[in-house]
Amino acid sequence: MFHKAKTSARWVQLQPLSLGELRRKSILIAVWSMALLAPMQLKGAVLSEGPPKGQQANDSVLLVLAAASLADVLPRIGDEWERLGGTPLVFSFDATSRLAVQASQSGSGDVFFSADPQWIRWLEEQGTVSPGSAIHFAANDLVIAVSRDISVPVQPDMLSVFSRIALAGENVPAGKYARTALEQAGVWSELEGRIVRGGSVRGALEWVARDEVPAGIVYRTDAEAEPSVRIAFVFEGPGYPQVQYWGVPLGSTVYEKSAVDFVNFVLGDSGQPFLREAGFSPPQSDIPDGEEERYAAGDTGDDLVASVSSAVRLSLIVAFLATLVGLVPAIGLGWLLARRDFPGKTVLSTVVTAPLVIPPVVTGFLLLSVLGASTPLGGLIASLGFPVPFTILGASIAALVVGLPLYVITVRGAFEAVDPMYEELSWTLGSSPWRTFFRVSLPLALPGIAAGAVLAFARSLGEFGATVVLAGNVEGSTRTIALAVYTLLESPTGRETVWVLVGASVMISLIALLGFEALSRRQKRRLEDRHAR
Repeated sequence: MFHKAKTSARWVQLQPLSLGELRRKSILIAVWSMALLAPMQLKGAVLSEGPPKGQQANDSVLLVLAAASLADVLPRIGDEWERLGGTPLVFSFDATSRLAVQASQSGSGDVFFSADPQWIRWLEEQGTVSPGSAIHFAANDLVIAVSRDISVPVQPDMLSVFSRIALAGENVPAGKYARTALEQAGVWSELEGRIVRGGSVRGALEWVARDEVPAGIVYRTDAEAEPSVRIAFVFEGPGYPQVQYWGVPLGSTVYEKSAVDFVNFVLGDSGQPFLREAGFSPPQSDIPDGEEERYAAGDTGDDLVASVSSAVRLSLIVAFLATLVGLVPAIGLGWLLARRDFPGKTVLSTVVTAPLVIPPVVTGFLLLSVLGASTPLGGLIASLGFPVPFTILGASIAALVVGLPLYVITVRGAFEAVDPMYEELSWTLGSSPWRTFFRVSLPLALPGIAAGAVLAFARSLGEFGATVVLAGNVEGSTRTIALAVYTLLESPTGRETVWVLVGASVMISLIALLGFEALSRRQKRRLEDRHAR
């Protein structure tokens, strides 16, 4: 297999690296990288501790955790606050449910703005905020948003004409508000099978704006800010939940006075005009006893726990489909990159391996831009009866794209480890290139190819970012283990189920990696035995 390196004053022929040597060198590089980065990380951790509580440093900054629906207006209020001499602010916008869990577990952050009073109560129970310290500063309405192309009025009982309706995640306040509203309208059971879930209310609105989904239930302020949609119906009246926004200083803040002052600033005469301009309603001056549930988004997930068996089953199906479909492209590309030199080889190799370095969410967005229902290619595929977004086909494509680089790299290494002498001997005996490939090259590289398949399978099991953008988070259809864990992390009542899914994911991944290790060793021994002969 391996030729001895010929050394002279003029040239050196390098030995090809085996899979084991490549793996050992990769681990060594990773260890050295961690060693180099550790001092910087330690320094950042020390600096992030901040001054002692009560000490207002000149360079202090307030970290504000806020609901995603406040992303347009809160920075404007923050600019006004800083202009008037307030402590500088940095913002982190996300779904209320995710931010509440982060605030409770991380022990960081100074101010929390929630779109659901139930999460305020949960933080009080966790001891993260002081009871009674939260302030109600704004309200919002829930609306049905549709594409601009839909001109007819759309009421809740008319949503059944649409194949899909976009909602925020079931543990996200906007998603729970929407479910409660549809239950009050008496149409939830009829529409439940048509629901697709976005990570946040902004994600659900983006699907409607891109014509991937004809209708969605979002906040009024978000719909009014998006020019590509129009408001078809407003959930108003005593039978529907009202969206309330609350602000509260977090117990972890070391700048308690500034945190309290900023919450009051948002509620006061300086902050309220910005909220009115953005379409938010004024805060309720008083909430009668016994009426709190009307203003809450609903339970925090008792009946919304994802099915463990469904998530595991879908993960295995998606990973298997991605591995199976990627087999031929991986073998073809791996052999081509290992055995041929041609113009554009560097470009092809770069394109194939790009998903390794491109953020998975970006990969998902690019796939949606190409395969979405509103695109020419995606529309053609959908017309053939195979829609990509929000289907298991979309989840499989996302897993295939992010796993293919590892597949191709491993297969390429397997072919490079095969001594070209065997192929040359086959040609001299009269075998055609195709016959040589199937009778000599492929059998010798087969253990390495199998190792690549196992590695791609393991990578597909853990895919999240591209899947959630292209295929959504649909229970029983595209919600894999990674998406199920992500969903349950937004609900305090889902923690036990999270550990079940985490255990299943780790076990399956470790089994796959053990298989990869065994196949890699077999490939190495097989080639060494042939060389010894």
